Amino acid sequence: MINLLDLLVHPERFFSALEGKEPDLKIPAAIALAGAVVAAVAGYAQSSLFSEMFSGMGGGAGVGAFIGIMAAVGAFFGFLVIWWVLMAGVFHVISMMFKGSGNFTRTLANTGYGLLPTLIGSVITTLILYTYLPRIAVPVIRNLQDAAAVQKAMQEMMLDPAMKEFTQVSMAISILFLVWSANIWIFGVRQARGLTLKQACITVIVPVTIFILYMMYVTFSGFSMLGGA
Repeated sequence: MINLLDLLVHPERFFSALEGKEPDLKIPAAIALAGAVVAAVAGYAQSSLFSEMFSGMGGGAGVGAFIGIMAAVGAFFGFLVIWWVLMAGVFHVISMMFKGSGNFTRTLANTGYGLLPTLIGSVITTLILYTYLPRIAVPVIRNLQDAAAVQKAMQEMMLDPAMKEFTQVSMAISILFLVWSANIWIFGVRQARGLTLKQACITVIVPVTIFILYMMYVTFSGFSMLGGA
């Protein structure tokens, strides 16, 4: 039996219990798939803003539905690929510098286990999103071929106070739960690749820190480019 409380609170003990066992991807895959579903729901919900933006055009409802489907599909596969497969691959490659000895299947499994806090954070931000959506003022575009009007509408929506607040709140929550995941990944990578604690810390902390800095840069530089404070 998998003790998920141990995974969240005592990851070292959790992964120690897996020593000598064949890696099993069922539960890690279930965690990753659940995260992908939540990401798809959030992506579809956010696309409703664009549906409202295009509501003044002929066929705007169809455009909005298409954007919603594409956003949901992109978010679903983006979560699976980036957060699970790609992240596991990055950990596996970096650990090669320390002559890690475990196979990729075990790294993939342990990375999937470590996504549990990220899943919890995604659920929280998605619930928060639904409280912000009605408060975001969305300008209506009458002519999609008017590039200046489209750019102006996008700028107004992104700089809406509720939109800015949600973006900052969701980023803070995402970082908090990502750090929690990173703590689990350290012990998971250590067990999967036969590393020392220091080597596992470097393997995990370097890419996670780079991602957090990139996320903060994109968020705040985006507001700056749009003219926000």
